[in-house]
Amino acid sequence: MEIIPCTQATFLMSKREENRLTLREHFQLLVHLLICKFCKRFLKQTRAIARKARSLAIAATLSDDEKRKMLQSLNLA
Repeated sequence: MEIIPCTQATFLMSKREENRLTLREHFQLLVHLLICKFCKRFLKQTRAIARKARSLAIAATLSDDEKRKMLQSLNLA
């Protein structure tokens, strides 16, 4: 199995977040992560960002008035 370049690995990491990797892609990414410390770090950082974004999305709730103001500011209301 050939070693994929970092650009391909980062693409597969994004695709992995959506649970859309084939078995072949999964192993290609795994092999790449075993040898590339930069992509390993990138994966760790993107996972941390995704976790934080999910927690913020759950915690963030807007009142109806805040939603109306936001829509008005976007000229969507």
